[in-house]
Amino acid sequence: MKPHRAVFLALGLTALIGQSTPEVRGNVILTLTWSGGTTGPIDFTSPLALSGSTANSLVIDTSALNAFLAGSGSNVMFSALGASSNNPGSSTGSFLREDGNAILSGAGDDNTISIVAAQDGFLIPSGSGILTQAAGANFTPATTSTQFSSVALDLTSTSAPLFIGIGGFDTHSVSATGNPAGYTLTASSDITLVGSAGTSDQFTNQATFALSAVPEPATFVMMLIGMPVSLVGLGLLRRRAAA
Repeated sequence: MKPHRAVFLALGLTALIGQSTPEVRGNVILTLTWSGGTTGPIDFTSPLALSGSTANSLVIDTSALNAFLAGSGSNVMFSALGASSNNPGSSTGSFLREDGNAILSGAGDDNTISIVAAQDGFLIPSGSGILTQAAGANFTPATTSTQFSSVALDLTSTSAPLFIGIGGFDTHSVSATGNPAGYTLTASSDITLVGSAGTSDQFTNQATFALSAVPEPATFVMMLIGMPVSLVGLGLLRRRAAA
């Protein structure tokens, strides 16, 4: 992996981010948090989103994000970061997914960062079903990074079950019945990078709600195999927006 350099904070970026508080119902939202601060909610209307992003497909402008992170004391930057979904869902299931490649920049002190993707307004399917978490990561070097992932299904009611898993593939029985306003899917990845500048964690985390049977473990393996393709897609969209 080629060495990466931190991009320094652009003048006025903090003010732009502070003014951007997207709360539009149904938009994919990413929020990054570390000990020194937070980006706040980022959706496709944010100055940290690449042109071409949509309510269901958010691709982060990593140059702008890395400048903000470096200026806020974070030692983490990203070569790719985004989230996508099929909101409001389909008869075969609803999903929310986040992908990225986190890298130690050498520009700060905090090697830990939390990336949370969330979206409300899912309507299909509705009923009793299975919430599935599939998450994985590729580390470089292989022994110097740690990643923890969790997903949650919020049924917008006081008795809504909450499911949290750590890494790998896991499932939980839940119900999305009787919620005309829809439900929320959340995918959260807490990443700690240990090592020198350039240490990286290429990660993916997906929450899926379906009324059908639990996916076979092979489905999870196929998702991880396809993870680099998703990250390549993020890079292509970024280059197209820059052009």
